[in-house]
Formats: sequence, structure tokens, C-alpha cells
Amino acid sequence: MNRKLYREPIDADRDDRLVGLSRWLADCRVDEAVAARARQQSLEQQAAQGASVAGVLFDLAERDLSATIKTTAGEVCEGQIIAVGADFVFVRGPEGDLLIPTGAIATIRTSPTTRPVTGARPVPAMILLDTLDELVADHANVVVTVGDESIDGRLQAAGTDVVAVAVGKGREELVHIATATIDQVLVVAR
Repeated sequence: MNRKLYREPIDADRDDRLVGLSRWLADCRVDEAVAARARQQSLEQQAAQGASVAGVLFDLAERDLSATIKTTAGEVCEGQIIAVGADFVFVRGPEGDLLIPTGAIATIRTSPTTRPVTGARPVPAMILLDTLDELVADHANVVVTVGDESIDGRLQAAGTDVVAVAVGKGREELVHIATATIDQVLVVAR
């Protein structure tokens, strides 16, 4: 609905031209208000249609809002969103920093806000594997959750679709984990 509404100008032959002019101007203001509301609704609908999980998380991170994230495995994490990438989110929770792939996120709950969180925006290009690679360089101790299993150890290597975690007392045994199956990574120490 991109057409503009125009009112017919007042009839110059009328006796009371000021009353007619006032009515005409009031009608024009009403028409413009209706058109503005329609434009706003259209923009909100377009934003909702372009939303993504990463976009929603990025909106929350920019506003310093905390969130409660539930994974598809049923894990619940509540905390401050500290970083968002194309396919992951880093949340600072009471247990530490938690890396969650967006593919493992089932729901995101937030506190009520004055501005809607649409999530219709581009997100940083950093991806999960880049972040895991940085954690490898930091010799991070992690707990990787995959389904009902938790692998506790030092992040040893990150490949194209797999990570290796050194486990055991001497950290000699390696557990290779397909990154597509990771539900979350708790960073215990860096």
C-alpha cells in the first residue's frame, strides 16, 4: 500500500472557509497518521521475517541484556551474552564462560524490554571453529557436552569439523568430537 491519500481541497465558494480549511487539514493529519502506522507495521513485519537466532543474540549482546538459553539437549544456561558469531554465542554464566552453537539452541528467554528484539541484522563473521581454535591456543580446560556425555579435559586441536580434547590425569588420551554434535563448551580455565 504505497499510494498516498489526498483529500480534496475545500470548496472556495463556501461561506465559512476557515472551518472548511480546518476540517481539511485535520483529515490530512489523520490520513498521514494512518499511513505512518501502516509503514511502521510493514517495517516490523519485514524485520521479523529477516530474523535469525544469531541476530537475536547479537541484539541482546549490544543491549547488555542477560538471557536464559535452553539447548536442544535440555541444558539451561542463564547469563550475560559476551560474544556472538555467525554460528555460536558465548555466555558468561555463574559456572563460567559457556560456548553454545546456535544450532544447539532451542529457546532464548529475555526480560521484557522497551524496544523489541527483532534479530534482523547481520552478525559478525567469526565462526565456532575460529573460536575453538583460539581456545586451543590458550590451552583452555573445557567441559564439552555432547548429548548426555560430558568430556572434561584440555582442548588440544580444532579441525574443519572435529575437535580433540586431551583427557585423563596426564592428558594423554584424546577424545575426538564432531563439532556438529556439540551442545555446549564450558570454559573452565584459560
